[in-house]
Amino acid sequence: MKPSFKYWIFLGAIYFAIISIMVASAIGAWASLNEAQKIALGEMLDKLVPFPLLGTITILFVIGALINLLFNDYIIPILKLAESARIISSANPEHRTQIKNASKEIEYLSEIINQSADAFTELQCDVAGKIAAAQASLDEERTRLAALMSELPHGVIVCNTDGQILLYNQQAQKIFEEDQKTLVSDNKSQGILGLGRSIFSILERDPIVHGLEMLHKCHESGRTKMVNKSMITLHSGLCLRVNMAPFFTEQGETMTISGFVLTLEDMTHQIESDSRRDMLIQSLIDEQQKELEDIRDAITQILARPQLDPKELHKYRKKIDQASQSLQEKVAEARENYALHLHALSKNENVLANNLLEVISKNISERFNIKVTSTAPKGIWLQLDSYSMVQTISHLAGLLKTHARVPELLLTLTASNQTGAELVISWPGTSTTKNLLETWQKTPLITDANGKLLNFKDTIENLSGTISFIYDPDRQYTGVAITFPPIDQNRRLAIQSEIEHRPVSYEFDLFNRGDWQELEQTPLRKLTYVVFDTETTGLSPSQGDEIIQLGAIRIVNGQLLYHEVIDQLVDPKRFVPQESVAIHGIQPALLQGQPTIDKVLPHFHTFVENSVLVAHNAAFDMRFLQLQEEKTGIVFDNPVLDTLLLSSILHPNQDSHSLDGLAERLNVTIVGRHTALGDAIVTGEILIKLIPLLEAHGIYTLADALEAAAQSPFAKVAY
Repeated sequence: MKPSFKYWIFLGAIYFAIISIMVASAIGAWASLNEAQKIALGEMLDKLVPFPLLGTITILFVIGALINLLFNDYIIPILKLAESARIISSANPEHRTQIKNASKEIEYLSEIINQSADAFTELQCDVAGKIAAAQASLDEERTRLAALMSELPHGVIVCNTDGQILLYNQQAQKIFEEDQKTLVSDNKSQGILGLGRSIFSILERDPIVHGLEMLHKCHESGRTKMVNKSMITLHSGLCLRVNMAPFFTEQGETMTISGFVLTLEDMTHQIESDSRRDMLIQSLIDEQQKELEDIRDAITQILARPQLDPKELHKYRKKIDQASQSLQEKVAEARENYALHLHALSKNENVLANNLLEVISKNISERFNIKVTSTAPKGIWLQLDSYSMVQTISHLAGLLKTHARVPELLLTLTASNQTGAELVISWPGTSTTKNLLETWQKTPLITDANGKLLNFKDTIENLSGTISFIYDPDRQYTGVAITFPPIDQNRRLAIQSEIEHRPVSYEFDLFNRGDWQELEQTPLRKLTYVVFDTETTGLSPSQGDEIIQLGAIRIVNGQLLYHEVIDQLVDPKRFVPQESVAIHGIQPALLQGQPTIDKVLPHFHTFVENSVLVAHNAAFDMRFLQLQEEKTGIVFDNPVLDTLLLSSILHPNQDSHSLDGLAERLNVTIVGRHTALGDAIVTGEILIKLIPLLEAHGIYTLADALEAAAQSPFAKVAY
């Protein structure tokens, strides 16, 4: 019951009691008089009545003033103190009571509460410190896991047995972002990768369910090494190799599968590269067969008929020339295609120099039967494409074996902080021509990002290195020297990666969810929320105002997921008044070229699936969405919680329920006010702090919260 209602009931009851007593007394006194006394009293009534009546009015006024004083100086301040005390104990320990124009007793009580709050804060800090110390080891393990997952070259997704996503790294996020873009361009929809969402919304269900069944069967049969492999093609055309491995929980003396880990390896480029290689080999066989037959036929005719007519001999020679020219062109084309194949496999990496030379030596010895002796200091790191380096030096060895009959190679690497590293390839006792070495270094090797063919010389120069030939005084070429720039010892182990270094996304408490209850009976702490906000052209959605910015953020298990957000400008296709620009700061020029609302809402609808919508003054934002239903066919039937209504239920005696007032009361820092995403984040932080206050108020489930919000006086506001 509202205090104002209690005030009038209390005042009315006192007035009724006083008046009733006075009337009853007057009736009793009148009944005790005889007829003569009644006649005499009746004659004096006009003189006697004004004074008792005036006294009664005075008494009623005094009593009303005292009761008003009692409520304003005692009852209302006590209720405010109670609300502040609950905020201190449940949501914001830094909050302090500030009672104005109250009695000294209430002010004294406020001081006592603030002193208790100080002691509570100190105790809470002490407890928090002990908890932080106790969890230091666990946090360190989680940090290590996050760092490990973020550096893995492949996508990783961890799910429980119900298919709910518990963990994913950014590599996985990038894979499905590309797939989502493809679907949006094709006007199709798909689930979004996110904590607590279902893996089946982004990957086909049957292969995963089948793989999980196979893992269960393997576990029941006693096998220890269990990995199920499959290939999945996404809508974007990416071909993924999916490895599924289980993880276990111990229940008593038995181990049961509680979830699975998916590693996603993008095989698209490798498959395309292998296809190009196979096509290259097949084309070399098929396309050159005719030219070889023509050459063979012409040579056979020349050898079989020594006395050929000059014209006929010229015809066969021309035939040989044309066929050989065609062969030359096809070999050049094959070389370029093979360069593309090498590019698909190439990747700069950090490699120990002695390991690299060992691989090169083994490859040359096995392929060309050339003895190789390699020398390199220990601990020297090189940053290069080791695959291309092995193939190129092996190619040089092949040329030397064919044209110079080289029996032995010496590979010697030296390094210094000033001059960098130098690799010398020499063939003692034999020599070759400069033309052969120039042909070798200009052989197409890989392609750059623009598809331009790069030879080995270009590749070394891109690494800021050089290639030089070694020759003796007789101009006989006996070696090649390859130099690399100085090595930064502080960065030699920093493996280069295009992957952004950021924490992996995980929520391990999702392991313990099990089957979801009916949504309305789900505890508020266990719900998944999407907190959203809009910026608009004005405050009248029913009169044509439109959304110009939409911001949203997910909350899972009481945690704001800052990497799962929407921050989208929207072209309203109408004029934006300057008075609106003065509030949100979004200039009309920024909206040109942005997607319209009918393009934005499908993604937002997918983003909020299986979630509770949350907004501050939600009726305003929901009205804009409802007005788009007829145009877009997209209906938002999610449950909606309004932090304005919840605040009015929890703190009916506070002066303000605005977003700024709530943020100040709950110690929430406001950043990006009057931007859609900024206000959504503030509202989300407020909701997280309101949940324990709601629980202290007896509001535990979504049904409780919706029922309580419906009783708010602000629930009747319409737009």
